[in-house]
Amino acid sequence: MFDFSDTDSGISYESTEDEIEINTPTYSLSITDPIEAVMKPENILENFVEVGGRRYLNDVTVKNYYYLPSDQKEVERTYDRNHIDKIIWGGNYSAPVSDKLSLGASVLDVGCGAGAWITNMASEYPVSVFVGIDIAPLFPENYPPNAAFIKCNILDGLPFPDNTFDFVRQAFVIICMNWQLWKEKVVEELIRVTKPGGYIEIMDTNGAFINPGIVSKKINNFWERFYKAGINRASGTDVIETFNEFKDKVIVAPIELRTLYYGKKAGRVGEALLKIILGAYRAMKIIFIHIMRITEEEFEQMLIDFEKECNEIMLSKTRYRAIIQKRSG
Repeated sequence: MFDFSDTDSGISYESTEDEIEINTPTYSLSITDPIEAVMKPENILENFVEVGGRRYLNDVTVKNYYYLPSDQKEVERTYDRNHIDKIIWGGNYSAPVSDKLSLGASVLDVGCGAGAWITNMASEYPVSVFVGIDIAPLFPENYPPNAAFIKCNILDGLPFPDNTFDFVRQAFVIICMNWQLWKEKVVEELIRVTKPGGYIEIMDTNGAFINPGIVSKKINNFWERFYKAGINRASGTDVIETFNEFKDKVIVAPIELRTLYYGKKAGRVGEALLKIILGAYRAMKIIFIHIMRITEEEFEQMLIDFEKECNEIMLSKTRYRAIIQKRSG
């Protein structure tokens, strides 16, 4: 069933597409099947369910796209990621809003996760007001008095009046949801709640590894199957093109890109990025196993080989920030 020829460990950690069709005729492209399997009627009043030792949001309204755990390990990973992003970009944001933030602005973080960016920014700009929204209630227990958090599914619309915020930020949301849903239900809402003259900033990851090695090619292939399951594969260019469809309402700036290098050859930042991405893959273990049709042993071996590959060839990806200003008139 497996090809044992292309890795030092002797494990290919994936079946071919033909083997999946032959050996598992009930194969489903629903990426959250392992999570949905425990969303039973008796658990309906529980906020979370446990699968494979990780805690997941128990909400059928987000099935098929919200695939990351909602637990302390994921909180710690996102806080580490926020810290490294600040180093990579030289700051928490790229939009020209520093003066406004210093004088007092209203700020919304859409898909705020565990609130790392909100708490950091609220401490740095004490006269501004920061609001974070997310479908998963992982908000911190202690945070600055000028910050607030609201549980909200953004596909239901943003629970704010028109022209509420000076600065609207969204990070790592697109990669977690269906691209068409984001275009149809989120983009206009981001514009609507932004004040005239205010800014929207989108940050996310261009998915595939650049110049991948043997193992990272397999991970790239995993993401290709992931995209077939309906999760977005949009790049920063796609985001810019989407906002350009609303040129009567917004002004779109050229996209900003950063190349992220993973592994020891990239120094302390590269080592930190490798730790973060390994944490992300471990958080998605049940999804990898489900889509690639591999065992837990093969998954763990894949991560060992992936870490070795990163340290040998210094793999890279790109991250983007798109900045959009709402027209004043």
